Amino acid sequence: MATLLSAKKAATFQMGKGDSRNLVGPSTGAQDITLNYSIFQPGEEFPQHFHEGSADIFIVLEGGVSVRQGDTYTPINAGEFAYVPSPEVHGTVNTSGSEATLISFQAPPDFALYRGERDPSQTGTTPRPPDNHKTTVRIDNLASGESSENQDAQISQPASPLNGTPEMRLDFYELEQGGQIEAPASQDKEAVWFVWDGLVSINAGGDTLQAGRHDGAFIPPGEAQTVRNDQREPARLIRCQAV
Repeated sequence: MATLLSAKKAATFQMGKGDSRNLVGPSTGAQDITLNYSIFQPGEEFPQHFHEGSADIFIVLEGGVSVRQGDTYTPINAGEFAYVPSPEVHGTVNTSGSEATLISFQAPPDFALYRGERDPSQTGTTPRPPDNHKTTVRIDNLASGESSENQDAQISQPASPLNGTPEMRLDFYELEQGGQIEAPASQDKEAVWFVWDGLVSINAGGDTLQAGRHDGAFIPPGEAQTVRNDQREPARLIRCQAV
């Protein structure tokens, strides 16, 4: 069944400095995808690490950070995302001078992250990319990629297997009052919704969840989803599907 998740109530995990929380992962029984939520104060860092068989997509919701790869820092700001394929060494540092809020998806999950096995303070070593490394990290805007719109919704698909992210598909929605969107069920992979702004109802598997700002919803395989905005204010939503 679909599960409502709150960033405020999610379990924290240790990875450098900052407030990092796991909404979808081992504690929720996820097998295909994870969702993390992090708040970084100026100067705080999610340390450099890598995943042997997992890819990341992380999205800046508020403020800005830099993607760190060794001594290279690439800025990424609110509304932008970074796709990090395996086994790229990567970390994030808040170089913006103000608070930054991010979410990140990973497929397939690297459960070692939540056991502390990627944290240099536990392992004693910090990975670095090789000399003269040419990065394969992709930085782009959520409004990029294939797009469509109707009277009540604007839809973008900035990441999918068709444009270079074979592990997952990312969709970005802007819903006006009364706007409704539908997502078909995946027969064998999990999906996650995240409400950036607004208040929406998410119907999946016969259950209806009321999800507000910075809430998420975990969707198991086999459940189609219908999302509706009955509020006066627009809503912005992000959906990530493992493939």
